Amino acid sequence: MKKTIITLAAVAVASTSAFAAGTAACKGCHGQEFEKKAMGKSKVVKDMSKDEIVAALKGYKDGSYGGAMKGVMAGQVKSLDDAAIEAIATEIAGGDKKEASAADAVVDAAKEKATEVAKEVANSAVDAATNKAKEAATGAASKMMK
Repeated sequence: MKKTIITLAAVAVASTSAFAAGTAACKGCHGQEFEKKAMGKSKVVKDMSKDEIVAALKGYKDGSYGGAMKGVMAGQVKSLDDAAIEAIATEIAGGDKKEASAADAVVDAAKEKATEVAKEVANSAVDAATNKAKEAATGAASKMMK
C-alpha cells in the first residue's frame, strides 16, 4: 500500500511538472495569453477550441498534423501523455474562464428577464391600485351626492 501511494505521488508530480513545462514552452512561442502566431507561422492558438487544440497536439505527436513547423512542435509534445494534452488544451482554451463567461451570460439574461417581469408585475399592481382608487373615489363621490 505504501509503495502504491509513493508511486501515485511520483506520477502526480511528474504529470504536474510536464503540464507546467508544456504550458511554459507554449507561452514562449505563442505568447502569455496564446495570442501570437508562433514564429509568425502558426495559427493563433487562443482562437482555437479545446478540441482543435487537442487534435493539433495529438497530431503533432503522431506526425499527422502541422505544416512548416511540424518538427518543432513534434519535439515539444513527444513526452506528453493524453491527460497532459487535455490539461494543456483546457488551459489554453480557457475552459474555466469560458464556462464562467457562459454562466455569467446566463445569470445576466436571467437578471434582465427578472427585471422585465418585475416591471410588468409592478405596472399591473399600479394599474390595479389606480383602478381600485378610482372606483373607491367614484363610490365615495356618489354617496356624497345622495
